[in-house]
Amino acid sequence: MRKFILFILCWLAQTLVLGQQAPKPVGSFSSDTVKIGELLRYTLVLRHAPTQEVILPDTSYNFAPFEFVRKEFYPTSTRAGISTDSVVYTVRTFETYPVQQLALPVYILQDADTIEVFSEAHSVAVQQLVNAVTEPLAVKAETGLATVEERFDWPVLLIWIVAGATFLSLIWFIFGQSIITKYKLYRLRQDHSFFTSRYNAHIDRFAKSGASQSIEKAISLWKNYLTKLERSAINSFTTKEIVEYYHDDEDVSTALRLCDKAIYGNLVNEPDTETNTALLELRKFAKSRYKIRREITKNVRKQR
Repeated sequence: MRKFILFILCWLAQTLVLGQQAPKPVGSFSSDTVKIGELLRYTLVLRHAPTQEVILPDTSYNFAPFEFVRKEFYPTSTRAGISTDSVVYTVRTFETYPVQQLALPVYILQDADTIEVFSEAHSVAVQQLVNAVTEPLAVKAETGLATVEERFDWPVLLIWIVAGATFLSLIWFIFGQSIITKYKLYRLRQDHSFFTSRYNAHIDRFAKSGASQSIEKAISLWKNYLTKLERSAINSFTTKEIVEYYHDDEDVSTALRLCDKAIYGNLVNEPDTETNTALLELRKFAKSRYKIRREITKNVRKQR
């Protein structure tokens, strides 16, 4: 009997000590009333000795009848030998009970044990927006269609743009060089056709009138065409420089000197067969240079 009494006294003493060492948290809502689905803040505060280790509920805790939304922790502050931990939980409820309560615990780590201490339950009144429900419920037999704003499907457009860009990039990677080469050949052919048409027109005018202006325009057109074809400033060269550029080509030299004689010597007063032949020779030379440039362009594609 004596042992039993001693056991009871020790248990009571230990309970009193634990009660003194386990302070009770204080919890409260930010409002006395709340609507269903409305966000509500619940503040939990615990004041304890600085040496005590405490843990406040985290997001995994069951806040029923409320649903957890988010939390805001505040750092521990210590004043006059008392530490304060606090956290604000944002919750909401979808239950229809008129009065709902919430009491949250704190966990105090003491030696090898963990003590769970709950706050006093704090109540909040749920505002009833529907006071009475008539039976049977009135159901509409027909309802009008609501106008829905048409929205453009931007994700689908983005997918099409990415797919198109990828496809074009693949085509360019495979056939890009071939496309560039064909375009260059097309431009060479168009430029030569344009030159030949205008050059022949100047030859025809000279054959009919014998005017030196027709020779001058033909030579200027010939030089400009070769400048673009050879990618060199031939239109700024003298006759001597042009002959040297083409490695002293005898036909070019003879034709240019005859044309210079007709232009600067003003010796042509009527159609001259010799000058006309010189113009035809220059046209023939331009055509040969066009063919050489065309072959060079083709070979560049084959080499790559």
